[in-house]
Amino acid sequence: MPDFSEPQRWVIPAILIVSVLGTVLAVWWERIRPSAATRRPDVLASWRALSAAQQEAYDNAVLDAAEAAENVAARTSSLYRS
Repeated sequence: MPDFSEPQRWVIPAILIVSVLGTVLAVWWERIRPSAATRRPDVLASWRALSAAQQEAYDNAVLDAAEAAENVAARTSSLYRS
């Protein structure tokens, strides 16, 4: 029977075992249900059909919209706190 009166003897190995199991589970789950790839292949195919310039223009438009939304949220938040 292990001696549980000294936590430094079992805490670190337990953390290592849990982290290894968690990593294996996360990799397995990502292979089953990828988070980055779309589940609709037609959308991905249409994106790949665009030229690099069109993809860049779309990316820049999305980034500009996100920055504008962030600025509005920051202004709203700063006005709310005043």
